[in-house]
Amino acid sequence: MKITKTQNSRLTKTDFNKLEFGRAFSDHMLMCKFQNGQWQEVEILPYQSLSFTPATHVFHYGQAIFEGMKAYKSNKGDTLLFRPKENMNRLNQSAERLCMPAIPKSIFMDGLKNLLKIDNDWIPEGSGKSLYIRPFMIANSEFIRATPSKEFTFFIITSPSSSYYSGEVHLKIEEKYARSVEGGTGFAKAAGNYAAAFAPTKKAQENGFTQVIWTDAVEHQYIEESGTMNIMFRINDVLITPYLS
Repeated sequence: MKITKTQNSRLTKTDFNKLEFGRAFSDHMLMCKFQNGQWQEVEILPYQSLSFTPATHVFHYGQAIFEGMKAYKSNKGDTLLFRPKENMNRLNQSAERLCMPAIPKSIFMDGLKNLLKIDNDWIPEGSGKSLYIRPFMIANSEFIRATPSKEFTFFIITSPSSSYYSGEVHLKIEEKYARSVEGGTGFAKAAGNYAAAFAPTKKAQENGFTQVIWTDAVEHQYIEESGTMNIMFRINDVLITPYLS
């Protein structure tokens, strides 16, 4: 693993008392390229801009996947993660659906642990605060033919954040648009799935709602999930959750 630490930390310039979800980013990021049919050396390097040509595959066909997870500080100052292997497994499930290479445990888990050690001071303490972790992979072959890419890049970036929402959350039950259909890519965390959800969500927000609750694509009678979170119901003393389809 190649590690290059930043010479200009932004830590002291970040106001941890005024964190907005997904706006601030830590000093370092992880990057690993897939070329010639195999994964290359893992790199941890300063957070920086990327450069791609207009013909880069991901811009045209959306061959991109991502995950979302968090690191917390315990009362004793230890760094805690919640089932990171399950996030890795889900990312690889998404990769298989989008014809992308599986990410080895040695890259995902070992890389994540090293990244968190280096940027440990970026993990905020306090109720409602965490270091949001965004692993993602994009197709970066340079061609515009509608076939799968042969080159990919896997990244992990991190972002100190507060709660996603503040105050009450007002939800609209969506009865026209669909988030997921049987046989589609709804079970995968594909970038395009979320882009397709923006328009219905924006319409709901224009009518005073915070988010939408998605229903099944056939009858719009069965609740599946909320737009940015899991959902559960307590009816009397029974806890009910949607089927994990």
